Amino acid sequence: MMSPELHAYTEVYPSKLLEDFVGMYWRSENLSNEAYKITICPDGYFKLIIQVIEGKIISYFMTGLWLNEIEVVIQPKMITYGIKFKIIAPEYIFKREIKSILNSVEQLPLSYFEIDQLDFSNFPKLVTQFEALLFEKIPPKEDMRSNRLRLSQFLYTKYSDIQASEVANQIYWSQREINRYLNKYLGISLKKYLNIQKCYRAYLQIREGKFFPEKGFFDQAHFIREVKKHTGQTPRNLFKKQNDQFIQLKNIKKL
Repeated sequence: MMSPELHAYTEVYPSKLLEDFVGMYWRSENLSNEAYKITICPDGYFKLIIQVIEGKIISYFMTGLWLNEIEVVIQPKMITYGIKFKIIAPEYIFKREIKSILNSVEQLPLSYFEIDQLDFSNFPKLVTQFEALLFEKIPPKEDMRSNRLRLSQFLYTKYSDIQASEVANQIYWSQREINRYLNKYLGISLKKYLNIQKCYRAYLQIREGKFFPEKGFFDQAHFIREVKKHTGQTPRNLFKKQNDQFIQLKNIKKL
């Protein structure tokens, strides 16, 4: 098991001006002299990730949405900085689709967003730089379609069990059009996206040692099957490995 003192983790939430586009910023550091493996589970965000060793950027990439778990090797003394992006960020910040990197990553040149010009010596200051950079990318609010904003706001604040048809009714945008939008930019349907969110929320109860579904699943067999489909593990195994392989579960915040 990885000792907690060998791993440092910090996260910062975005300013109100960016909260429709950004989930959070984070910094994760391997304080040890050894590499270790962790498993990342689907969480409904795509990411921009910068990996730094001894002040030098060694890797810079964008991920698509993950539909299944992925193993990641954390190198000794490596610091990972990341930004979690919400579903309307491809259109309004990146001006591109990310469906082509669904379940995958795309390496980026350091000139992309001029990431090599940022100061990585202080995380709060780095977040301020991230915020300024991203704020320059988004168009004026009057130029954004309100149905996109309503979709983002609804999906990241309404964490009750909800069907795709109910989302459409709540935000006054047809399910067919929502599916077309999500497939165009992300490569998945609304139903699939809601299923990812449902399993991600279930990690909270798993983390606390609760292995019976609280809501959103037909029965325990359905609960176990869906969690295993997204993580490769049963709920009990996730709980056992949350301090080691699945440290992501330790950092999930209750909403």
